[in-house]
Amino acid sequence: MYHSGSLLLPDATVMLTGGNPTRGSYEQRTEIYSPPYLFNGDGSPAVRPVITDVSPKAFSYGSTFQVYTPDAANITSVVFVHPGSQTHAFDMDQRLVGTSFTTGSGVLTVTAPPNGNIAPAGYYMLFALNAAGVPSVATFVHLAASAPNQPPTATITSPASNVTVNPGQAVSFAGTGSDPDGTIASYSWTFPGGTPASSALANPGNVTYNTPGTYVASFKVTDNGGLTSAAATRTITVPDFSLSASPSSQTVSPGASTSYTATVTGGSGFTGTVSFSVTGLPSGATATFNPTSVSGSGSTTLSVSTSGTTPAGNYTLAITATSGPASHTANVTLSVGDFSISASPASGTVTRGGNASYTVTIAGGTGFTGTVTLSASGLPKFANAKFNPVSVVNSGTSVLTVNTNRNVAPGSYLLIVTGTSGNRVHSTSITLVVQ
Repeated sequence: MYHSGSLLLPDATVMLTGGNPTRGSYEQRTEIYSPPYLFNGDGSPAVRPVITDVSPKAFSYGSTFQVYTPDAANITSVVFVHPGSQTHAFDMDQRLVGTSFTTGSGVLTVTAPPNGNIAPAGYYMLFALNAAGVPSVATFVHLAASAPNQPPTATITSPASNVTVNPGQAVSFAGTGSDPDGTIASYSWTFPGGTPASSALANPGNVTYNTPGTYVASFKVTDNGGLTSAAATRTITVPDFSLSASPSSQTVSPGASTSYTATVTGGSGFTGTVSFSVTGLPSGATATFNPTSVSGSGSTTLSVSTSGTTPAGNYTLAITATSGPASHTANVTLSVGDFSISASPASGTVTRGGNASYTVTIAGGTGFTGTVTLSASGLPKFANAKFNPVSVVNSGTSVLTVNTNRNVAPGSYLLIVTGTSGNRVHSTSITLVVQ
């Protein structure tokens, strides 16, 4: 019918459209016709052959290409059908071209039409038909007057597979390229997380990975026709480790020692050697690690020794574990104890020949353990002082008795009471009034 159209579709059905049966009357419906070759004799749908792939999908006259199908043994014909160019009930560009082929296991090796007289260059629907004449769904292919440039292939030869390295270690890279219809013109590597980060050499050699993480190195080649290959890749895993320390805090007296445990836990695949260091020690303190390093995972003991001159206070010690360029830090607290001294009453009054008593209190700070020996100075002539007890362990009190005789000159005297524990010395003052 005039102005009507029909097209063979890739699924082997036929689309029917349009038409104007009378002047001013137009058919606007579209119909899909399923020809008898899609059905069995009883009207049920026929089992259709399947094309899983065509390689390559672009080729030149007389060349061969592969059609992959699980139905290869039952295929009797492979045909090219040009997409329709239809109008006014006529299709001026339609044609069906048969081919020759050989059958393999799951594959057909097909020979393309010999020249443009048989099949003009362009895109075609490729159908495979079985012995019952049932067609597959078409795959579009491109028939060219000359063979189109085929893309090259990049291959990584080193490393041979994905690798795991410790931080700071290097991976040696090498690659090659091949091209079915030309030569390799250039190479391109990218190394995320690596040093260097890229290379234009086929064999760039060592690339160092300093930072823990997972990185994908890629390699591409470009042929002399300007086509670039798909990327070949290798995954580089740089495992990390973690550091913990316990206990979180230790308390010591000046001159005493304490210890902490630092534990390294290596991530999956981590085998590096981890060494230890510590900062933040107070003056007069020293530290040692045993062992000085561990491999992969393990623990070390940090021993801290203070001296009598180590100032009292709370100190943050930063324990650092290092493996190559990777490092982690865990903080612990070191508290160095001290004591304080006080006396009461602040003033005592005696008559010549009498005595006065004071209570001296030693208060040990957190962690302080030591013996504090007491002494007094500033006594007037003909007076003496006695402590009971003469020393205090850790914390406690002592009674200071000041005895005078009749030869002591009347007056007010400032007495200094001193507590000494090793290199720790603290004093307080009291007043003695003699009448």
